[in-house]
Amino acid sequence: MLSLPGFDAPRLASLRVRIQDMAVRQNRYRREAQSIGVPANCPETHRLVEVAEQDTAALADLERLVSLTMRFMADEQSGRPAPEARETDPRSPAARSLIARAFDALTKGSAA
Repeated sequence: MLSLPGFDAPRLASLRVRIQDMAVRQNRYRREAQSIGVPANCPETHRLVEVAEQDTAALADLERLVSLTMRFMADEQSGRPAPEARETDPRSPAARSLIARAFDALTKGSAA
């Protein structure tokens, strides 16, 4: 069972570095295989090159997952709640009050 103490930052940082190193090596192997070229009569070698490409993509996804986990853990330990998404007017407060005052002046003027 996973627990919060099992996700300490140094362990995750070390894991992230190791995954990045593996992804770099795997990508280098993949590029070398592509540069050598694989003859059409070597289906097994073609399959291995495809597997290397899939492994490279999986390692990149795993590294992103570890990075997101580290960010989540840092956010959880910050003690601050996440910012709330509010549906507010994106204009500045001064612009909102200016428009409100203009409409107020117009509605008072038209009521008279």
